[in-house]
Amino acid sequence: MRRDRDGQGVERRGVPLPADRPARLLSATGRGAATAGTGRVGWFDCAAGAAGDMLLAALVDAGADLDVVAEHVGRLGVEPMTLRRTLVERHAIGAVKIDVLAPADAEHRTWKGVRALLDAADLPGPVAALAHDAFARLAAAEGRVHRIDPQDVHFHEVGALDALADVVGVASALHLLELDELHASPVALGSGTSRGSHGLIPVPAPATLEILRAAQAPCYAGPSPREMCTPTGAALLAAAVTTWGQLPRMVPRAIGVGAGSRDLAEVPNVVRLVVGDRA
Repeated sequence: MRRDRDGQGVERRGVPLPADRPARLLSATGRGAATAGTGRVGWFDCAAGAAGDMLLAALVDAGADLDVVAEHVGRLGVEPMTLRRTLVERHAIGAVKIDVLAPADAEHRTWKGVRALLDAADLPGPVAALAHDAFARLAAAEGRVHRIDPQDVHFHEVGALDALADVVGVASALHLLELDELHASPVALGSGTSRGSHGLIPVPAPATLEILRAAQAPCYAGPSPREMCTPTGAALLAAAVTTWGQLPRMVPRAIGVGAGSRDLAEVPNVVRLVVGDRA
């Protein structure tokens, strides 16, 4: 499984997906479904791919309260973790970067173990639901890639403390922004090879491709010959996005820019989030 620090319902093509996925974000906000001409809309620009920390940083920069997000992450009942916010630049564009400061963690958690952590965390219902959904997609994808039952999947990097914080943090931040709809652009994936816990693997990572295939999400190689979208980033997008495409019609109210760790030559390494009112 790939590291994410730089990126029960119906059966569809053999991968279990939530039957109510497009409505989950709407019900999670407490605002109700949007009607024509009304509603709060978000759109992720994934021209530089997506990773859990980049998505979280964009959400915080767009207005999600980092203190509340950190309090939700702290409910996981694992070693103490700190979410650190810093301001950086990527191609002269100002952005927020979120780092998870956590002890070294060598534990390879199973999907069952991750579920137990989430269940015991006493998270708000919508936050727990989205976090469960993202990890379920990761388990299903890894199971398909390795040709094993998802229940037998052992998470490596995405089961580590920082990845747990990214998933719960993104779920919490989305809940705080109270979006009625969440859209996203086609996702840049990268190309070439990358080294993970299983050695060299092709980019896009097999799990990333499988997650996006199952979600029927549009994607493409993108400009950079390295990993641009991580499995965790893909799983969070697949779990939360209601519609894929270009920027929808809206009146922008807030823009968040979340930076990745690398400063790429080919493209600003950021995820942008535009939040606005449906126009």
